Amino acid sequence: MAASIFKASENIEEKVFVVTGGAAGVGAGVVRALLAENARHVAFLDIAEREGAALEAELLNKFGALRAKFIKCDIADESQLNSAFMQVIDKYRRLDGVINNAAVLNTDETRNFKKIIDINFTATIQSSLLALNFMRVDKSGTGGIILNISSLWALRGDSQLPVYAATKTAVLHFSNSIGGIQHNSKTNVRVITVCLGPTDTAILHRHNLEKNEDCLPSNSEERQRVESAVSGIIEVICKGRSGTTWMVASDDPAVEITKNITESFEVLCRGVNELLIGP
Repeated sequence: MAASIFKASENIEEKVFVVTGGAAGVGAGVVRALLAENARHVAFLDIAEREGAALEAELLNKFGALRAKFIKCDIADESQLNSAFMQVIDKYRRLDGVINNAAVLNTDETRNFKKIIDINFTATIQSSLLALNFMRVDKSGTGGIILNISSLWALRGDSQLPVYAATKTAVLHFSNSIGGIQHNSKTNVRVITVCLGPTDTAILHRHNLEKNEDCLPSNSEERQRVESAVSGIIEVICKGRSGTTWMVASDDPAVEITKNITESFEVLCRGVNELLIGP
């Protein structure tokens, strides 16, 4: 991975992070990048035991003891996710950042829709709320960051993968809501959304989506390298404001698209706000 221009950021250095879906692909890249940026400790959660153990061994050899920890965890299992967070809190007595990266995609959504919802959305909510509870300054925390990974699929009104797109749209709406100024001013926890474009990971190859242009957010959009996605995520961690939305796609630097999201909701809300005001 190319050297980052955001070295020694105060938002990463000496901080304790949790990364979900961290054993491979973009998640593993984020784990490596956080450690390269001098994070104190990165715990990464995944069900892929072999890949997770191999990555942990690699990271401990490169960065030293206690810098990284693989925790086998099915994030859709509430008790397992709670336990994983408590392992980090019990060990380090703090938590500074959570990157909710774990997601599943399956072209046979009629059979797998519950699993897609449980992992992509329900677990993201639970992880975010756990993180918020530990980090918020109004409950004895020290503040921090929650970065939730959405998708360009969330920004389209027509998708050949409607369940996946719906979960990613829900992640975007949830993140923007709890990242808004009313929440952030009380918690000092930044909540930010990154919408990733198609990225060259196993999830695309597994379902042959790279050959099915109808399923991609844009027929003209090329799959970006994992390194580009990771670099964009690190950039957003370093400089993103709470409640903002960013796009990382096509091997380009991260681009803030909050204005697009805000204007879209302004259109949707025309004539609606009056109906939501009670007597």
